[in-house]
Order: sequence, then C-alpha cells, then structure tokens
Amino acid sequence: MRFSFAMCAFSWIAVAAAVVVVAVCALTRADTLTQSMLTVTNRSQPSWYGEFNSPYYTKSHEDFRAKVRAFVDSAIAPYVHEWDESKTIPLEIYRATYAAGILPAVVGKPWPSDLVPDCPAPENFDYFHELIVFDEFARCGSGGVLWGLLEGINIGLPPVLNFGSEELRRRVGVPCLRGEKIICLAITEPYAGSDVANIRCEAKLDPSGRFFTVTGEKKWITNGIWADYFTCAVRTGGEGMGGISLLVIERSMPGVECKRMDCMGVW
Repeated sequence: MRFSFAMCAFSWIAVAAAVVVVAVCALTRADTLTQSMLTVTNRSQPSWYGEFNSPYYTKSHEDFRAKVRAFVDSAIAPYVHEWDESKTIPLEIYRATYAAGILPAVVGKPWPSDLVPDCPAPENFDYFHELIVFDEFARCGSGGVLWGLLEGINIGLPPVLNFGSEELRRRVGVPCLRGEKIICLAITEPYAGSDVANIRCEAKLDPSGRFFTVTGEKKWITNGIWADYFTCAVRTGGEGMGGISLLVIERSMPGVECKRMDCMGVW
C-alpha cells in the first residue's frame, strides 16, 4: 500500500508540473487557444449548423430551426431553473409551444393538419424537422423540461393518432396537440420493464361488452404525474406479446391514482 501511494503521489506531482507548463503556454498563446475554444463550441452543435453540407436539411429546416431556437431562448431557457426546482411546467408553456407552431412537430409525419388546421406545418415537413425540435430544446439544459414538455406527447400520442378511432383521435389528439391536455405512454411496470411481453396489468371486459376493468400498476412513466390521458399497455388475452392491447385511460376515471417518484435529472 505504501508503494502504491508513493507512485500515486509521484503521478500527481507530474500532473501538477504538466498543468503549470500548460498554463505558461496558455499565457503565451492566448489567441490560438481562443480560436480553439470557439471551434470546440461550434462542434457542440449539429454539424449541419456550421460548414457541413447535408442533403437532408433545406431552407425549410433552417427557417424552422431559427424559429425554434428563438422560442427556446425567450420562453424556455430563462425559466428552466425555476421549473427544475418546482418540478413542474406551467400548462401555459404547452399552449405557447403549440401557438409557436412547434408542438405538433414531435408526433411525427404527417403533420396532423386535420386535427389542428390553424397550425400550419413547415414547408415539406419531415422527421428532420422533428429532430430539430429536440436538438434545440435540449439546449435548455434540463432533462426534466425536455422530457416533460415534449417526450410525453412524443411517445404517448402517436399510437392514438395512428391506430385510434376517428372519435378518439379528435377527443384526445386535438387537446394534446394544442397543449391543453397532457398525455403519456404507460407500459413499464415494477416487475416488467423492458420485458414488455410479460406485463401483468390486466383489462377484463365486463358482461355488457362495452367497458374494461383495468387492474395493475405502472412505474417510471414519463409525464405520468401530470397526464390527463394514459396510453396504457394492458393484457387482454393470453400470455406473451399476442395478449397485449393498448387502451386510453383518462385520469378522471374511477380508481386511477398517481404518485410522484424522485428521480435524478428528470421529474
């Protein structure tokens, strides 16, 4: 142990000496280091923001990125610390994200024009526009804000839009897209995380054939603490993946209870 400690001490002396040398070099080469720092900062953004020429990003993407960045800088970034401390995002921020023409972009292509006709899509909307939203919102520096504002609708609403009835698409999709309601995807359970085929949450059809009684629990659900709607994986059949269905459960339905988890980085 003494020998190892001595070697460690010697190593630290060497490191300290190296730091001194670097510091002296820094004093004599300030211009070079400043230029290097600017280069590193530039590399912290997607390469197509700079000199890299990507065939996938057009003038439409550039304009959309500028709009999203301006929104994040003015309406999101100044309040991130406050929201991190309170572990909540005001509902008006969801509505403002819709009013800015951003929120519908995170549910994928095609743009849901039939549900939000007053919110026009960017020209030639595609999945690269959606990627821009997440790139820009990530600049706010808060996983809780990023996940709370965008991820719940990003994973919870597409199953409804793509596979739900027209009545369900409009009843759930319209208020969520407009930032008036919040939705989440409820799949993970305390005893079945990535092992989705073995979830236990069960939905049984009542004798009338019109209603399901759902029994079970979900855990680690993004946006679950605030959600008005839960796109919930339930077992309606036998064992394995073939026995699983998706139901939209509303918070207002009898028996629905939610409890906050204290998590690191997200809330």
